[in-house]
Formats: sequence, structure tokens, C-alpha cells
Amino acid sequence: MDAEGHRVLRRPEHRHVRLHAVPSQQRGPPRDDKPPQWQLWPWLRRLVRLPRAARAVARGRKLRGPRHRGPIDPVVSSRQRVAVVTGGGGGIGAAIAEELGRDGWFVVTVDPLVTLDGSERLQEPEETTAGRIVAAGGSARASSVSVTDGEAVRGLFNELVEEQGGLDAVVNVAGITRQTGFAHGAEQDWLAVLAVHLGGYLNVLDAALPLMAAAGHGRILGVTSGSGWRAADAGAYSCAKRAVAAITWQIGRQAPPGVTVNAMSPIAATRMVAAAIERARQAGTARSGRGFSLFESMPGPEHLGPLGAHIVGEGFGWCTGRVLFAGGSEVAVIDEPRLLEVVRSEDVVSLAQVLDAVVPRAFVTAEASQASDGGGNPRFGQIFDQAGPAEAAPAQVRSCAVVTDRPLLAASVTAALEARSVTCHRVEVPHGFRNAAAALSSLVEAAGPIDAIVVAPSGPRPTDRATDGWRQVLAEHGGIVEHLHTDAGWSRAASDYAAGTDRLPIHLVTLIDAVTSGGRSRAQASAQLARAAVGSTDGRVIAFTASIEASEAAVGEPLGELVAHLLGNPEARALAGAELAVGAGWLGLRSHPRPIGSVTYGGPAVPGWLDVTLREIIGATVAPAHVEA
Repeated sequence: MDAEGHRVLRRPEHRHVRLHAVPSQQRGPPRDDKPPQWQLWPWLRRLVRLPRAARAVARGRKLRGPRHRGPIDPVVSSRQRVAVVTGGGGGIGAAIAEELGRDGWFVVTVDPLVTLDGSERLQEPEETTAGRIVAAGGSARASSVSVTDGEAVRGLFNELVEEQGGLDAVVNVAGITRQTGFAHGAEQDWLAVLAVHLGGYLNVLDAALPLMAAAGHGRILGVTSGSGWRAADAGAYSCAKRAVAAITWQIGRQAPPGVTVNAMSPIAATRMVAAAIERARQAGTARSGRGFSLFESMPGPEHLGPLGAHIVGEGFGWCTGRVLFAGGSEVAVIDEPRLLEVVRSEDVVSLAQVLDAVVPRAFVTAEASQASDGGGNPRFGQIFDQAGPAEAAPAQVRSCAVVTDRPLLAASVTAALEARSVTCHRVEVPHGFRNAAAALSSLVEAAGPIDAIVVAPSGPRPTDRATDGWRQVLAEHGGIVEHLHTDAGWSRAASDYAAGTDRLPIHLVTLIDAVTSGGRSRAQASAQLARAAVGSTDGRVIAFTASIEASEAAVGEPLGELVAHLLGNPEARALAGAELAVGAGWLGLRSHPRPIGSVTYGGPAVPGWLDVTLREIIGATVAPAHVEA
């Protein structure tokens, strides 16, 4: 109506409110904080809605609730997704990288181009993974950064956020292969394998998680191995891969909102597997022809690409903190160690009497079957109120080296062993293979032969629990490569000593400070190494491991009694390689990692129903984002 009350007709305005594609040259440089609309003419600015500038996207904001791990921010989905694949120069890494390239990702393959053992650099190949992606119509580039260089990894990730607007996924496949085991392998080879497979994974997590936390989304996929959760005499490789799994299980539960951390345990006919089979053949540790036939039956690396790409895809945000076995035609969920048997250790008349009853009946049985046989009639009666014998029975061992820098723990172990007529010799904790061997040699030269070694090094103190959970997990894994190096030094020293003495078997008990997340990963790696001791040494060394999950004051006496039982009772040998634990008021036995459910689908294409079945196996409470109700 006009001022005089007459009706006025107006042409309706049609406003453009949808997102329109605009050539990249009109958006302005990616480092510009100014919104892209301001790069357009004023009359066109009103008609076009564009996403924020790249730097604004990179700074991020909270986009979803803390429990929501579904589709990413729609602002981010308007740009090309960015993935980094370490070890992307060949094998499984190349297969995943090329699959991501076909799915429209911008892929950066990270590979320093070295030999399989990492000792020599290779020439630039005529054909690269990044080149194949580009030739197929995708977007990619290559980087020669090594995962062992934490600063370089961080610089690469920050550069991608600046240039591409974000970092959406990192797949860490980088690895080398060198021959190590419980009783063999050069010290430098141990350090090199641990640095790449374990230290490299920690460098990737440390560089990627802050960026993804700021952006409110991201996917990280590590790579472990069956040699890290099945019994295998693969030395540093086994320790590193178990630690990778342990880190994934822990940090995945603490990941920032919108971010997932999972790990794949693949099996494929790769160059690394072929090299390992050839080494076994040359060493005479593989049956003639058997290794080759197994290699022939393995899927090719390209069969694992679709599953790897699926795990870091948008729809897999419901799953985090999981290890998934990948075999090309099937996938399985690998469960973390869980308590199978627990017995009270406080307010007990005779803990030695309790262990004499519980260890053979419950712990040994559960270790053999990897399941508790409880759940029926009570098995033990009034064992906590029964008095033990007036004198402890003499142990089978007569002389023991107690290697520790923890005075209270040393006193508890020594008291329990001396009560069983075992002579104890205190040794400080040296670091490295040579130093451990020298310390043991000096002790034997001064005090005579020994039958057992108890190693109980101190661990890092817990960090400030006020920090974000994932930051705490990362901080508490600082120095874990050096700690595993120390533990391996005593395994080697025990093996070398056992090879030259007639006082067999030598008992090795490793007690790991596991009050931190890093300590728990170290304890798992130590147990994984101990599982190979008997086979690697032809029975000359029997190795036990226990994780200490409370303060020395809380666990001192029970821990001493447990060590005395392991060294003094023949039936306790069945617990060699078991995952024992000592907490405040209890002793326990955990399971080894194991598959809890498998899905056979033929592969390599991932069926649409895979996540539904995996969710039930895992017991996830968050539905897959792509599944309709």
C-alpha cells in the first residue's frame, strides 16, 4: 500500500541461497582471512554464498556434540578432502592411497624412498603412487619426509592445513624390516625398527591430533600386525606392533570430538612379508616350501585398499579405538587384553597359600584356554582365612639378580625370595644391550652363577590429569622406545647367559610400572616379547611379565609373593608369557589380544552392510552414520 492507501504491485525477488561453484581463482589466496565473497564484484557478492576462507576453516570450531562422530562439518565437505598416507610409495600404503584418490581425495604419499631395511636411499622411481593417482584423474603429490622426524611430520601437516584448508585423514603404514627376536638381532636393528614402527606412529599422532581437534573432525589409521598380538618371535617388530595396538585402544577412547583413531592389522603379499619369509628360509626356521605357499595364498595389497579407505571415510566415524584385522576377503575385530581371573591380595592370612590354590586351578587354566572357568560352583572355599605352612618351601632357584631402581619393590621381592632360601643380589638398572650384559657378567664373576633375574625398572610419573585425555596419553608415551630398548636388553642378557651355563632354565621376571597409559603399553609389549622366550631359546629361558598398576606401597608385599611363586613353583611355568597384573588389593590375569568376531565378504569391495555387522561385534552404542533406521 502506498501513502494514500492504494495497492502497489511489486515484482517478487528471487534470491540465490544455495552454494554455487566458483572458479578457484575468484576465491582469493588460501591464506587470506578475508571471506571469498569480498573477492567478487559487489553486485555479484549478494548472489553467491561461499565457505569461509581456508585459514578460518583451519582454526576450526566446535561443530557437533561430544559424542557425535558422524558426518563432518558441511563447510569442510565443500572442499576437497585431504589425506596423508605414510609408506604410500608401495604395498598396502599405495593401495590405500590410490583408493582414496579414486574417491576424490587430495592424497599426499609420504615415503623417504629407502630399502626395506631402511639402511639405504633408493633412486626416484619412474612411476610413483602420486603419479598414478594424477594420471587416473585424481589429485596427489609425494613427500620424502620420514616418520622418524617428528618436526618434519608436523611441518608437513601444518603446511597442508594452510594450503588445502584442512587435514582430514592420516594413514600410517610406514615401516622397515630387520631380523630381530627374543634372543637375536643387533642392538641398532632393534632401535631402528622401534623408531620407525612405534616412534613414527607417535610422531604422526602428535602432529595430527591437535589439528584435527581444532577442526572438530579427522580420521587416523595406524597399522599393527598379527606378530604384535599372536605369539611370534619377531623381536622389535612384535614389541612395536603390540605397542601400536595398545596406544590405539587407549587413545581412541580419548580422541577429541569428531576424531577417530583406529588401527588395521593387515595380511598381504607385500615385499616386507616376502623378505621375512626369505630370511626364515635362509636361517632354516621355515619348512621347505611352506613359507612360499603361505605367501601365495595371501591377498595382494590392492585387495586391502578399499577397506583402508573405508575406515578413514566419513561414514566410519562411529568406530574409534579399535584394531581391525584385514585379510582382503574378510575382516575381524581384535579385542584388547581383558581380565580373565582376579584374586584378592589384601586382608589375607597367607597370600602364599592363596596363590598355591588359585594359580594352578584358575590362572593356569585360564591362560591355557584364554577363558575363565568360573561362573559355576565356588572353586576355592575359605582360602583367604587359611594359614600357610610355618616355613615357606624352598624355591627351585637358588640365586637371583634383582635389577631395579625402586627401593621398596626391591625390599619386598628380596624378602619374599629370601624366605624361600633364595640368595638375592641387587643390581642397578643399566640401559642398552651391552650395559645389561656387562652388569650381569660382573655379578656372576663376583657372586657366582645365578638361576633367575628379576627386572623392575621405574617408569615415568603420571602427567597432569587436568589436560585433555588424548594429550595425556601422548605425553605418557614419551620415552617408550627407550624403555622397550631397556627391557629388551635384559631379555638378550638372559638369553646370552643361558647359552653359556648349565644352570638351566634361567627364569626372567619383568615387572613393568603401568600406572600410566605409556606404562600399560610398555607392559603389553613386554608380555608380547616374553611369549617368544621358550621357543626362541629352546627352553633355556622362561620369561614372565607382570604390570604394576598401583603404587609401590600398595602392591609391594603381594608383588613379592607373586614373584616368589613364579620362581618357586613348577606349575607356574605355564604362566610364561602370560599377561599378569598387580593392583591395589588384587592380582589378576589378562587375556591375550584375540579376534572376537569375523566378517567374510569376499572383497575387495566393501559391502554396504559391513558396518552394521561390525557394530554388533564391537558392541558400539552409536549407529553408523550411513545406515538408515
